Amino acid sequence: MQIQEILIIKNGSESYGISTDDINQISRVPSLMPLPFRPSCTRGLCGVGGSIVAMVDLNLLLNVDEVDMEASSSRLISLNDTHDTNALLVSEIYNTVTIKESHIDYLDNKDDPVLAIYKYKDSLVQVLSLDILISRINGINIKPKEIHNGKIKDQNTVEEDSSRFLVFAMGNENFALEIDFLREIILPDVNYTEIAGSSKELMGLITLRDELVAVMDLRTYYGFTGIDSDKNRILIASHNNETIGLLVDEIIDIKSILKKDVEYIDGASKKNKISGVIHDEDSLVSFFDREIIDMIFDENKAYIESNRNDMTDDESQDKEDSKEVIVFKLSGKEYAFDVKYVAEIIDIVTSTEVAYSDDDVDGIINIRGQIVPIVSLFDKLGIEAIANEDSKIIVCTIADNKVCFVVDSISDILDVLSHEDQEQDDDIFKSVLHLDDGKRLVLSMDVEDLVLRKAK
Repeated sequence: MQIQEILIIKNGSESYGISTDDINQISRVPSLMPLPFRPSCTRGLCGVGGSIVAMVDLNLLLNVDEVDMEASSSRLISLNDTHDTNALLVSEIYNTVTIKESHIDYLDNKDDPVLAIYKYKDSLVQVLSLDILISRINGINIKPKEIHNGKIKDQNTVEEDSSRFLVFAMGNENFALEIDFLREIILPDVNYTEIAGSSKELMGLITLRDELVAVMDLRTYYGFTGIDSDKNRILIASHNNETIGLLVDEIIDIKSILKKDVEYIDGASKKNKISGVIHDEDSLVSFFDREIIDMIFDENKAYIESNRNDMTDDESQDKEDSKEVIVFKLSGKEYAFDVKYVAEIIDIVTSTEVAYSDDDVDGIINIRGQIVPIVSLFDKLGIEAIANEDSKIIVCTIADNKVCFVVDSISDILDVLSHEDQEQDDDIFKSVLHLDDGKRLVLSMDVEDLVLRKAK
């Protein structure tokens, strides 16, 4: 490796050099955001030029006393290429010099961070290898994301295989259903047509977009006493072209669960009516999937309406042209966007502010070791934000990156047919959803366009 130019850094009587090819910019030390349980040699997170980066103390990397951040001579060096998620905190910047080959001696020690000695005036400069220095950071698992004018910088992250589950409550227990079986979620304030001679858990038939759907009280089916409240929801589940409604107490979350955390019970227990358990942090969540779904459909097959053969050409076309959306509230008004962007929904947590970030970035949160920015839909839409203990965080994947939105509450996840989705000429709201036969109007946005759009 031939070095053309170095930046000389002073630390007391010692001089160190870094190749200028590795340097992006030099700035004064910004405000530090402390990071609990931070990795060795890092001081926390900070915002530099719109990027959230880990502040790495060069002195700690060199096993000497940490840099005094308050000193007027201290500086922050942001880095390029593979190290651009880190920035070096140094005691003093001295000078930039062009290397004279006759004055530099390269060392042949692969494990030593000092890769060369450079004779500069009357002193010796230890030229450092950033690759070896940065590798000394123990257990760093921060994956900062760059946010510039609302655009997320592309970072290549590798995640384990996972599946998305809808987590819901019945009685005092949580259950989960793999989201592939879920068609939509609706409110339970619908008209039921009772079915004579049916089981006690079967509530009756409802009409859902010209389709007859049998609804069963899943709480009764599992032996729970139902709690009637405005949080009740009906899960519209589909399998093998058949549909059934399942009444539950409350929707909790949509979560991406790693496959290693999903434990199946050999030969799903018909007595317990579960397929297995999910190891979710400190708790276990019972889940059911294909085998239990088949059992529920078989037990109610006399009342389940299959539209496979009865559907007209027009209705079939409507089904093909439908899309699934998530409906949520901001300041009491409903909005929606395509559910395909949603990775999970979590309870509100305290976020950490990031210095020098964009105005519409409310801060960052840690989701299973990944630092994820919170983009404010309130700011994007010009709405006043009001704190709400029932608020939820929608975690989305946009342009292969995670980003969060805080909303007041989640209203529904449902299928919208093409005739219910009416386009309009607006920069933000691309269409208006005409739900409940036009009695409920919901503004729908292209959330990817909204997040990635550059500030004007």
